[in-house]
Amino acid sequence: MRYVLGIDQGASKTHAMVADESGVVLGMGQSGGACHSSHGMERAMGELQEAARQALAQSGLEAGQLSAVTAGMTGLDWDFEKELLTKELQARFPGKRVSVVNDCIIALRAGTSKESGCVLCAGSGLNCAVRKNREQEYVFGFYIADKDQGGTALGQRAVQAVLDAECGLGEPTALTGMLLEYFGLSSVDELLYQTVVRRIGPGETIKLPPLLEQAAAQNDPVALHIFSRYGYDIARYAVAGMRRLGMLGDPVDVVLSGSIFKCKLPILQEAVASEIHRWAARAVVVNCRYEPIVGAVLLALEELQNPLSPLVYRNMEAASQQFPIVR
Repeated sequence: MRYVLGIDQGASKTHAMVADESGVVLGMGQSGGACHSSHGMERAMGELQEAARQALAQSGLEAGQLSAVTAGMTGLDWDFEKELLTKELQARFPGKRVSVVNDCIIALRAGTSKESGCVLCAGSGLNCAVRKNREQEYVFGFYIADKDQGGTALGQRAVQAVLDAECGLGEPTALTGMLLEYFGLSSVDELLYQTVVRRIGPGETIKLPPLLEQAAAQNDPVALHIFSRYGYDIARYAVAGMRRLGMLGDPVDVVLSGSIFKCKLPILQEAVASEIHRWAARAVVVNCRYEPIVGAVLLALEELQNPLSPLVYRNMEAASQQFPIVR
């Protein structure tokens, strides 16, 4: 029996999962998040090894029994970083088949088994990637504008809506009372001052999407418009990516992944789908069922056998009864 290790490293957490060649999940581990480019390679590798240690311990295996390791890692944005990170993992898992990809690629694989696809991964930030026949690939990375960066951007849009409402540029919104209560402020002037002096910055606005969802669930027109507009804005990346690889006319799966797409209201997904279908009528918008770690394991298994057998997918679904792999 052969075994694989999948790794999903993001800024907020690192997941690892061990499975056998038939897709039976044997163990999982979790440690802190890290990015080699912002937190340093030592910390990134340390968190990765801790998550892997936990997964191996739970599975009853040792690293030497692994056949393949695939890691989806945040911060893999430049060509030289792929080689750098691959060497780091090879040093920690010597003699194994090691593959390193941007973390949104494993989110794509978790959402579709097709050779070609597109993914929008909206969590604390945003990334978009497209793949054509597993031969061509494009990841947007730093081309994503700040105003579209996931939960951070949605929170900033909520704050701006409150400021616009106060000065008459926008409509009144329930977000005003919600944000003032959340930050413990007595007026919008205070909110503005806190943003100007940077006491309320990205580290605080990233926590606001649940309030935005709450306001939208109460049918607040401003909150609903923020979600709708955000869906339109980020769909443009998927359209641009598919256009770049000549995929607009194909029946491409567009996978939606990340915490922002866990929003229970349909408006965000509907806005994304509506804009995509204006340009790609045959595209199929898929709200990903599995966490990205599943994609890492499937890619690792494909290092051993491609295409994967139906048994692998059945066993992975069965694992959802025991392990937290469903979004």
